[in-house]
Amino acid sequence: MEVIQSQQADITELMKNDIGFLQILSDLSGIPVVLWLTERVDEYAWASGTSSHPCLNDGELRAALERHTRKGTPNIYFADEQAFYGVIPIGPFSLAIGPAAIGTASGSGLRKSDADMVLAKTDLATLTQYMKLAYCHFTGTPAAQEEFPLSVDVLEQWQSGSDLESYQLNQSENERTYQIGADFEKALLQAVKGGDIEALKSLLSSSAPASEEIMELTLPQSKESEYMAVSTITLLTRAAIAGGAAMETAHELGAVYLNRVGKAASRGESVFGLSYGAMIEFTELVRRSKEEKSALSYVEACKQYIEKHFRRKLEVSEIAPAIGISRTYLSRLFRETEGITIQQYIQKVKCRHAAQMLQYSTHSISQIAQYNGFSSQSYFGSCFLAWYGMSPLAYRKANQKDLIHD
Repeated sequence: MEVIQSQQADITELMKNDIGFLQILSDLSGIPVVLWLTERVDEYAWASGTSSHPCLNDGELRAALERHTRKGTPNIYFADEQAFYGVIPIGPFSLAIGPAAIGTASGSGLRKSDADMVLAKTDLATLTQYMKLAYCHFTGTPAAQEEFPLSVDVLEQWQSGSDLESYQLNQSENERTYQIGADFEKALLQAVKGGDIEALKSLLSSSAPASEEIMELTLPQSKESEYMAVSTITLLTRAAIAGGAAMETAHELGAVYLNRVGKAASRGESVFGLSYGAMIEFTELVRRSKEEKSALSYVEACKQYIEKHFRRKLEVSEIAPAIGISRTYLSRLFRETEGITIQQYIQKVKCRHAAQMLQYSTHSISQIAQYNGFSSQSYFGSCFLAWYGMSPLAYRKANQKDLIHD
């Protein structure tokens, strides 16, 4: 792109062909497009169809978008409860496709002067396609969808915006497609139950429905958003428990989010981002829980294998492949979980069984040592002393009467 190569030339002249492309892109998508010289908007700025674009009039919004261009990759950025943008860094310029909304809504929620602005209705997948087209035009390089991430790092910003205006989606009854909401909910709960964070991010980046596609509420606009967030968090809590997360932990996390929703709603702030944040955190909770349970299951499988085969010589190199895990990982996992090595645990099991024989049988100590897989009576004696603090003979004398001693 010429403008990247020669910033000293007349910017307006250099951008003629590119401005034409951006105007066509805006006409094609129905979404505003704005381009400005990063951190120097007073030197050059252009917006499709209007000079009152929020990015040009709202320095706080523009600064937020510019922070995302510094990442060096395209991003999908939610500015507030209603408006989101596709943000693309282009050399010294910042390009924003937006604002748009998942549902039709009036008012960007960013500036009171823009209260009559009707946000274009689209979805994140469609916006991504337009971003890919613009990215390819300016860089000459095609991009995969995963290169256009949802800006999860702005979730905190969504919940702390200043006095955001509530909104109401205005689809007619004929436009309401509740099946979309049902399909999204099914896919969402499946991702949460599975602890599948990648599936969740893909879902949020492609098919998150508008609120009227999930349920119809005849409520004040702010209450509709609040009730939707409460319903979502309740469903997420149940899904996390069904996915294996500890019930107490899941309910505690749900209580934290419900409290945050209440506080945000009482301050007139957006609760939309809180729902997205809860989706991600509950899914992570299940993922961690599954990992912990998987680790425990390997340790338990190792223990069971040892119990079954303890009477012969056992090595970690034999146990690990038998339970489907690498030797190194099993050794580390076992020590972290049990606080001792696998070989120490094998000795412990052998000695436990030997102790029972010392207490309840009249077999000689050498016979007991051999039966429980010790290589010699002396080795048995040293292992037993380490675990029980006394010799096998002393243990027998202390725990059994009328013994026949060897």
